[in-house]
Amino acid sequence: MYKLCSALLLSLMLVNFSHGQPSTKNNAELNSISDSGLNKILDSVFSSLKNTKVPGVAVSVIQNGKIIAKKDYGMANIELQVPFSHRSVVRIGYSEAREFISIAAVLMENDGILSLHDQVRTYFPDLPEWSESVTVWDLLNHRSGFVDEWSTLLLMHGAMSNRFDKEQFFQLLNTQPEPEIEPGKGFMYCNSDFGLLRLIMEKASGENLSEWIKERIFDPLKMINTQMQNNALDIVPNRATKYEIYGNGFQQENVQKTSPGGNYFILTSADDLEKWSAAISDKSSAVNAAFERLTEKIRMIPGKKNHYLTGHSIDTINNHKIIFHEGVVGENYLSRIPSKGLSIITIGNLAGEGFAEQNKFICNYLMNVKKPPFVKPVFATKPIPMTEAELKKYEGRYRWLNQVSWESYNELRKLSNFYVEKSKLKVRYTGNYIIELIPVGKDVFFYGEGYGMQIKFIQPKSNNPMRVTVTFDDGYPGATMEKETGKWEPSKEDFKPFTGKYYSRHLDYYWNFDLNEHGKMVLRRATMPDAIIEPDGENQFHYIAEKGPGVGYDQWILFKKNSAGEIVDLTVWSSRLMHHRFEKQ
Repeated sequence: MYKLCSALLLSLMLVNFSHGQPSTKNNAELNSISDSGLNKILDSVFSSLKNTKVPGVAVSVIQNGKIIAKKDYGMANIELQVPFSHRSVVRIGYSEAREFISIAAVLMENDGILSLHDQVRTYFPDLPEWSESVTVWDLLNHRSGFVDEWSTLLLMHGAMSNRFDKEQFFQLLNTQPEPEIEPGKGFMYCNSDFGLLRLIMEKASGENLSEWIKERIFDPLKMINTQMQNNALDIVPNRATKYEIYGNGFQQENVQKTSPGGNYFILTSADDLEKWSAAISDKSSAVNAAFERLTEKIRMIPGKKNHYLTGHSIDTINNHKIIFHEGVVGENYLSRIPSKGLSIITIGNLAGEGFAEQNKFICNYLMNVKKPPFVKPVFATKPIPMTEAELKKYEGRYRWLNQVSWESYNELRKLSNFYVEKSKLKVRYTGNYIIELIPVGKDVFFYGEGYGMQIKFIQPKSNNPMRVTVTFDDGYPGATMEKETGKWEPSKEDFKPFTGKYYSRHLDYYWNFDLNEHGKMVLRRATMPDAIIEPDGENQFHYIAEKGPGVGYDQWILFKKNSAGEIVDLTVWSSRLMHHRFEKQ
């Protein structure tokens, strides 16, 4: 979740307790604290959840199998005023579910049901010939070369919540003309990989995977409230409503997609995670052995710090290894420090990062990590007058610097557009999220919505491109952008060769391009809203694609010319879409 979509995170940020921590001569030792003292700390950390208008969280702190703290905060359902509890069932995210699916795959191999070295065409021979070498390990490592199911479907669908059945899924994969990445060697985070993995596991075992995991893993561990969902709309007892931050409040998280690549959600509770933590920490258990094998064979995600594709991140605290059970967005529901026998569970119904920061704070506290108190910067907030002409000098498209993607090796080309409208400076910060900036000083602007953000324009020399620094007052990492110069600026006549109809053989779907009354290039599709596309490099255009109503993301279109200078086709690309081809008709 991007920073500007997280306005209420400041109210959920941690209070710094470093001044109240007992001193110790050995920082590697656990903080000595009574049960009542730990409960007091937890009450302070989660003090913002002591009302009935916020999502909830269940917290367990376990040492050597003994529960030393167990607390509940907030609401499982805000509308019905149902308190959150350790029995509340929460649907964790896709990337968090990889932990359970991956371990189940290893257990199937241990049971002789399949081999992780099996080639995927052994199970589904109609998959394309180029995938002959792709193995189950490649699916686990996101290096198969198959298209990402939803990044591809969004070329003709306006939302990720559309239904997509198994037959459609295989039609998409079986007709894929060429790999997105080099099979076995490249990397692209791909929902299709785990969708296909699930179908292979079901074919090999002869059972629905949700039933097999229940019988093989959850029932023996007595995880009675944990399941893999078959349908996003299933009724689940004790299920907590999941919320996302919206403006200054919350709204229910959107209904999720129904598809092979989307039907591997795991629903679980804090009570059950206590049992899962015990099993995965027990060196004599099959679950622990499967976890250890995975971390030896699974690659780490580029652009993420020590994050395994199995849904784990590894770090150290005072030279002790800590394992964070979390997905790519950082929703950390369980942390373990094996050398100290410690487990910290913080599972709640706040979407995005959830209560990951609070979890890490508790880890640091128990390990007696001393951190200097955070000093909140003070930003100017009083508006100053500024004419429209003065604001105009800040207009332009700015590229974010030093951006790394966890989705693939594709360059993460992240852009923000600054423009003046009705004598106000506005910015399309990311995707289609637009905010209005308040001038507060020379080249300095402010935005405040639950937290403070300072935007500062810098141009040391007249021949250097303008830069923008973004700073937040709550400690969230800032960013730097640079204005793009020397842009390709085609005339209306230059646009005309790009217009016309283009056809995707893979999707059996058409895109149409024409010029509107303002001379802008417009992308028109039968099943989606029209989109303005803007020049972004010679023969390349940028536009805001949608993955849900009002939820936009950046995508690019590159047109290809033949030796005679005629347009012959185009390719569409983004972080999880390598080169989808449309041929000019």
